[in-house]
Amino acid sequence: MKILLKMLVLPVALSLSVLTALFMFLFDICAFLLTIASVILAVLGIALFFVPSPLGGAVFLFLAFLLSPYGLQAAASSILWALDGGKSAFYRFLLS
Repeated sequence: MKILLKMLVLPVALSLSVLTALFMFLFDICAFLLTIASVILAVLGIALFFVPSPLGGAVFLFLAFLLSPYGLQAAASSILWALDGGKSAFYRFLLS
């Protein structure tokens, strides 16, 4: 019974391994681009504080935070970490 379950888990583990590698590659590229965009938005946000209505500066700084490594990138990183942990759990089951 356990060998049958392992035969069913093997394709899922292999596809999860390929997806994890692909998502990590895409995450690295997107993290680089989003960090550049975050720096640009932060500079524009600071510059907008010197105009008569500084609300736009606050909005730009909030968007810069979302694009920074502490915003949406951190959430995506934790999701990738959980996906990698699931892949490792499947492989540990296959080796048991």
